Amino acid sequence: MYRPRNFNCAALGMAIVLALSTACGGDDGGKTDSDAGTNVTADGPRRGGTLVRRIESECKTLNWVMGTTVYENYVTLLLYDPLVYFGENLEYVPVLAESYDVSEDHMVITLRLRDGIFWHDGKPITAHDVKFTMDKIQDPKVAALNKAGYFNKLDRLEVVDDRTVVFHWKEPYAPSVFALTQLTPIPKHIYDVPDFDKNPANRKPVGSGPFKFDEWRMGQYISVSRNDNYHGEPPYLDRVIFRVIEDDAVALNALKAGELDEMRVSQIQWERQTNDDDFIETFNKYHFYVPKYNYIGWNCRTEWFKDRRVRLAMTKLFDRESINAKIYSGYAKLISGPFYINSWAYDRSIKPHPFDPLDAKRLLREAGWVDSNDDGILDKDGIKFEFEMLIHSGSMIAKQFAELFQEQLRKAGVSMKIRQLEGATFFEKVDRGHFNACMLAWRLDLDPDIYDTFHSSQVPPKGLNHGFYSNARVDSLLEAGRTEFDQKKRAEIYHEAHRMMHFDQPYTFINSVPDKWPIHKRVKNIVISPNGPYDYYPGSTYWYIDDDDGKSARK
Repeated sequence: MYRPRNFNCAALGMAIVLALSTACGGDDGGKTDSDAGTNVTADGPRRGGTLVRRIESECKTLNWVMGTTVYENYVTLLLYDPLVYFGENLEYVPVLAESYDVSEDHMVITLRLRDGIFWHDGKPITAHDVKFTMDKIQDPKVAALNKAGYFNKLDRLEVVDDRTVVFHWKEPYAPSVFALTQLTPIPKHIYDVPDFDKNPANRKPVGSGPFKFDEWRMGQYISVSRNDNYHGEPPYLDRVIFRVIEDDAVALNALKAGELDEMRVSQIQWERQTNDDDFIETFNKYHFYVPKYNYIGWNCRTEWFKDRRVRLAMTKLFDRESINAKIYSGYAKLISGPFYINSWAYDRSIKPHPFDPLDAKRLLREAGWVDSNDDGILDKDGIKFEFEMLIHSGSMIAKQFAELFQEQLRKAGVSMKIRQLEGATFFEKVDRGHFNACMLAWRLDLDPDIYDTFHSSQVPPKGLNHGFYSNARVDSLLEAGRTEFDQKKRAEIYHEAHRMMHFDQPYTFINSVPDKWPIHKRVKNIVISPNGPYDYYPGSTYWYIDDDDGKSARK
């Protein structure tokens, strides 16, 4: 149950939502359980073949402006190029941009586009496309939930000529260069029509990236093919197919049957179901940490969770230590707040709340929840403590988490119904704040700005604060963190925000786990960056297929 906040790297920030992180184990950094290296053959890259990747949920849109999930991100990373992105070592890399310059006062960024860059339909990409995209991101009528937060400090975007734009910020903004990595232009000539959110191009996009859109069959797959007119070196693969398989067990069977080339696996699958000789002979097994965490989101508007004491009680009723031992074999890292555990913004002096059912019951009594009629369910002002937890239907881990939690709650007099939803419906409800509680994960950014997920101005339908959390002091800290360029001072600001959210518990912060990813050995040129094998430039663009048995690449 993953989602991009826009997770990106060792220093976190905004998020892309995911279904709950299932993989886990191993050391920090990118590793492989076989001596695969970067998988480059002695004869060099070979052209041709089809790579079949799994996505764990159906996409809602392929309109880059409106995308919010990591699954949409996987696809759009191949279809669209950003202005600037981060490279293998997390350095900033101009992509559609030729260059950019930042003024000494950090108030102005001048960016010049490359010459000779084109949309997939052959139209040139210009500064007017960049301006159009920014206008849509800032348009309150457009649901740019995962993008708008990066640019609410932008005063205006000036078009100087067809290849030059100037970003004018309202005030010094610490993540301003990082924000450029989150600006991926869309074509004005395609989208400058009424009903932006209903444009047919949302399902048949015209992009700028190394692959072009082919076909989207809902609930089955999305297919993209090589862009031979790409401004960089064209990819080696003929085609990439993203198969939608929500169920982890079904996906693993497909992987073993040769119907997939890669997938993210659960801890149980990693330890018990992918270690036989045939599997090890066929697949390289990679494990690596990327910035993300699992959590339970509480809807702070509801009668049950508007009181911080109740939210804290919920956390103390969730035995995360046992989950770490039973589900993650001790490899998961328990967390206490909203930043990536390995980043400078995370305050390591703040320890996770312990599993403490007795104290949880005390907190619930203090908040007025008692069993007034001896029916075994707590109540308050005539309202029973009965609520619904949303989880992603394809996640075995989310189901295990929820069932263990459900039992602990039952012992405390709280009734929790588990509702499993397929991915698109699940994320739509979360984005709108239509839930009592939900279990999922944030994939975080390189910059630890969490304004869009916790500031009170960013509640649905405007931002990603889907739990409607509101704390005036936290708001002021998140605002201050965006304007502070000194990392030490900025860390102090975020550490205080961490402490306050640890107190308020808008989420039950669960854990941070490494991804575990088998990839077929015929897939070559894989590089695991600190942000994983995909989310950097060029990422998986230059993977290629070389069948060890001498057979031709998959067609």
